[in-house]
Amino acid sequence: MKLKHTLKPTGTWEVLRRIRVPALSSIKNNYEVEKVINELPGVNEIAVEVNAQKLWVLYDASQVNYQEIVEVLTAMGFPPADNWWTRFKGGIYQYSDTNARENAKAPPPACCNKSPK
Repeated sequence: MKLKHTLKPTGTWEVLRRIRVPALSSIKNNYEVEKVINELPGVNEIAVEVNAQKLWVLYDASQVNYQEIVEVLTAMGFPPADNWWTRFKGGIYQYSDTNARENAKAPPPACCNKSPK
């Protein structure tokens, strides 16, 4: 288990997301959640704070997105907090991940600044 301050995005499409999960109350739950989330393609590292009931996930947004992680957590019985702030923040995370995925698949730009003839 990592500590949240050791998680730093280093790659081009890597993002660090904080998810508040009220059901995270024991160490046993932490290991279950870490195991399942780590199996997703693109997830690099996870940090869990039991006392704060927070899950920090470092992942490659070009391979996996916030909504997929939330769906896996919900299927396991660990849904994120259901309040307006979490839904608002989740919408921003999902929008950002969608843009990152689209930009990762975009063709490379032109090689020079000359206008076409």
